[in-house]
Amino acid sequence: MSVRSVARRTVEIAKKVWHGFGMVCAGLFVLVFPALIIFGIIDGMKRDEQEERERQARLASVPSAAPTTRTPINWTYEGAVCADGTLSFSIGKQGACSHHGGVAGRWTAADGKQVICRDSPPRTQEQVDRQMARFGRIVC
Repeated sequence: MSVRSVARRTVEIAKKVWHGFGMVCAGLFVLVFPALIIFGIIDGMKRDEQEERERQARLASVPSAAPTTRTPINWTYEGAVCADGTLSFSIGKQGACSHHGGVAGRWTAADGKQVICRDSPPRTQEQVDRQMARFGRIVC
């Protein structure tokens, strides 16, 4: 046997081994890759179901909402002032109350309670009570 024939035979064997290795890899890819995707999807669905169960359990443990009875408050608009309560003769002009928190409105309730709000004041007594308990003042 010559060196050339041995080299040729070695190359043929290497090609067959490499081809066989490629076929094994391709087979694994065709079989394993879809299985991994399917198992990943199933695992994701299980996690989603578990998260939903945990969310439902958290919602079930939350106390029920405030009572449905609402006591409306009728506010009367008294005019515009600065947000910190100071009066300004430039209200209605650009930059009015710029050093006093901006322009707000003064509102008076039927019981004499007054608030200064940039937006509308709370509409129910329950909202006022919640704000007083949480912030110590009416927030609007």
